[in-house]
Amino acid sequence: MTALQCAFAQQIPGLQFSNYGGLYRSTYNPSVLGGPRHKFQINVLSLGGSIKYRYFRFIGENSFLYPVLAPHSTKELYGRSRTMGSLTYKDPIFLAGEIRWPSVSFALGKYHGVAVQLRTRGFVLGRNIPSAIDNLYMKRLDTGSTPPISDEAWGDFSLVQQSFSDLSFSYGAQLLDIEGHKFRVGVTVKRVFGARVAYLKGNADRYSINPVSSSNPDVNQLEIENLTYESGYSTPNRKMSVGNLFDSGKYGSGWGYDLGFSYEIGSVWKDRKEVYNDSPDYLVRLAGSLTDIGSVKYKTGDSRVVKGSHSNVVVGQTQLEMISDRGPEGFMSLFPSDTSFVLAQKAKLPQALNLEADLQVFHGFFLNLSHTSRLSGGGKQSNGDRSLDMYVPNTFIITPRFEDEDSGLSFPISFIQGNNRPSIGLAGHFGPVFLGFSNVNGLMKSGGARGSMMYIGFTAWKASRKKDKD
Repeated sequence: MTALQCAFAQQIPGLQFSNYGGLYRSTYNPSVLGGPRHKFQINVLSLGGSIKYRYFRFIGENSFLYPVLAPHSTKELYGRSRTMGSLTYKDPIFLAGEIRWPSVSFALGKYHGVAVQLRTRGFVLGRNIPSAIDNLYMKRLDTGSTPPISDEAWGDFSLVQQSFSDLSFSYGAQLLDIEGHKFRVGVTVKRVFGARVAYLKGNADRYSINPVSSSNPDVNQLEIENLTYESGYSTPNRKMSVGNLFDSGKYGSGWGYDLGFSYEIGSVWKDRKEVYNDSPDYLVRLAGSLTDIGSVKYKTGDSRVVKGSHSNVVVGQTQLEMISDRGPEGFMSLFPSDTSFVLAQKAKLPQALNLEADLQVFHGFFLNLSHTSRLSGGGKQSNGDRSLDMYVPNTFIITPRFEDEDSGLSFPISFIQGNNRPSIGLAGHFGPVFLGFSNVNGLMKSGGARGSMMYIGFTAWKASRKKDKD
């Protein structure tokens, strides 16, 4: 079977590199809390999700938080997912959603800072899903928009949805502060809770899309030959309950941590600054971090995994929507299984190594070069299965940006491994509001299959500076 390896979204476009990113940068590199530029900062609420041009056609009817909603709702998930956009090209299909709940950071004097944050993250990954099946999912089987296909080869495939929340505490310290040299370090410890995984993986020899009858050619059905599958979930779909989220018998839980450093070199703008202006004057900032080191343990009381095989499977529009809305539970109700057992497994968090070089080209204008690479998880399960481990895609990002204390504008250009061309983004921070897109072209119909990560959020802060008393 194909491993269910799960990619994870990048941080908020632009803000993860900003000197004024504060809370939003600290999830990428907690050392930003050392020598903080804010006396305090409050994230009121931030929402993020991968979308495509269809989202703006159905705005108000659907949601870009589908991967976060899936564990707790079955209402119109089929429609919601059709407005989402994959951040990767063709294979794998990758959808992501994130909620950053109210969070806060405080400066502890000039050289220390702390932050407490609460986030909920979710994503869906599909591997080796043929473009014809993806097309019928988007255009339905009963609209006449799905062309017939006969006897196409398929092979191994997989679909997985994962989501979890984490409550984190971060601390940063500035260990060196001399002219032209500033060194900061930071650490984050996070408690992971409310984790849920649901998946389907299998193998199919061949598939066809044919009309149900010659008298009604606009209504089609998907026919699959020689299907073998494994489908499971760590907990069934249930309504949101805060008490349940912390119950390890109902949801997965675990621990994780982040480590980071940053080193600023140069003070070339010092003579041009006003006394009260505390904007950075470095020439180069070098930084690195390890993020999401840790794992989630799934040992829930009402988990279920089934295995089965069928020589011929027929899926119509009604069955397609049931599977989309109810996930593995819907699939299990439609196709009988041969065996059933419980899910007991650990899954690695999407641990990654992040390296960056930030150049100040002239006062207030920066050019950032960053690379994020997957860290492979060590150790093995007792059954040798690491198929539920999460990971980040290898990504190289070039980000020119303008920034000051009150506003900023950045243009992240992302090269994601496996994509056929770079994603050109746009992010703006104006006072308490920010809005960002990782791939502007993905919001246009002509942009092809790829979508864009969109973030919108609201923040409040007080600057950490003193005006010249003279």
